[in-house]
Amino acid sequence: MITVFNRAKLITDSNAEYIATIWSALKKNGIPYEMKTLKNKSTFSRNLHYNQGISHYHGGMAGSNFADNMVYVYVIYVEKKNLARAKEITGL
Repeated sequence: MITVFNRAKLITDSNAEYIATIWSALKKNGIPYEMKTLKNKSTFSRNLHYNQGISHYHGGMAGSNFADNMVYVYVIYVEKKNLARAKEITGL
């Protein structure tokens, strides 16, 4: 079981396809992992930019590019004892 006390960060990336190849390799080789998905903006920031876009466009749809630019950041953790093997398998 992976806990905050025995885990090590393997990779942080925003490319979902690349992260999928990493966790697929870990799964294929029987290495337990934990993945966290984080947003790049706070809810307040997203709502602020979204509302600014709506106020500048009278059709009711967002006119701001900020409203659609949601980027997710993926973090994969493995147990510390498996870190070296995980790096070797994934080529990191």
